[in-house]
Amino acid sequence: MITETRIDVRYPDCDQMGIVHHAVYPIWYEMGRMDFFAACGCDFLRSRGFDVDPAMVNLEMNYGAELRYPSSAVLKTRCVLLEGKKIAFRYEIYAGGSEKPCASAKSFHIWVRNGKSVDIEREVPEMFAAYRAAVEPE
Repeated sequence: MITETRIDVRYPDCDQMGIVHHAVYPIWYEMGRMDFFAACGCDFLRSRGFDVDPAMVNLEMNYGAELRYPSSAVLKTRCVLLEGKKIAFRYEIYAGGSEKPCASAKSFHIWVRNGKSVDIEREVPEMFAAYRAAVEPE
């Protein structure tokens, strides 16, 4: 499953040249993850009900072309790895109808509860099953 998140570039997202600042992209990737979880039927609030969080341990980002204010883009998010204790996502951002992404990233997370690693396959099987059906391995 690939989810799509529409992004409207805001002026405060940009540097003095009107180009989206590199620090904004991780925020957009988090928006994509939240949309992905919601599309799976186990959104962030529901996972919080299980007292489980996907703590990010690695983020690799690549920039290919600039995004400027004002403009819009589409963020495509997909889960590429899900195991009991970990999950990984790939992201691509497409500017206004472009077929080539202007930015891409991969994030790696471990599931935690109260700061300790947790195996959601074993401890929260309904959450694991909801996400498992949506994985698109690399």
